[in-house]
Amino acid sequence: MDKYMEIAIKEAEKSLKYDDVPVGAVIVENGKIIAKGHNTREKTKQITKHAEINAIEKACKKKKTWHLNMCTLYVTLEPCNMCIEAAKQARIMCIKYAAKQEKKPHLKEPKIKQIKNVEKASELLRTFFKSKRK
Repeated sequence: MDKYMEIAIKEAEKSLKYDDVPVGAVIVENGKIIAKGHNTREKTKQITKHAEINAIEKACKKKKTWHLNMCTLYVTLEPCNMCIEAAKQARIMCIKYAAKQEKKPHLKEPKIKQIKNVEKASELLRTFFKSKRK
């Protein structure tokens, strides 16, 4: 078995202490572990506290950047859409997982509607990015 996945499994076991789903994650950069995480959703009562998110947050804090583009994420369970999107945003180059999601959750999509004629929001964004691109 892959040594990083073995560590991710040990991390997953920590979730059981709080009756969380046993999922563990490890982030590796250039052959070195820079962060580990496990599922803490039940413990923290926070919906976003999946193992992958916890590991990504720790890696970003350690590296003092949200750019993890030279990193690989090892996770014991196929990541959900939220975690895949977080990995994309962090620019993680590769995700390797062990167990396949047996049951995909049946989540109802929220309605998404734009509120028209709120120019202040667009103005704030334009001003911000204009200042960054001088």
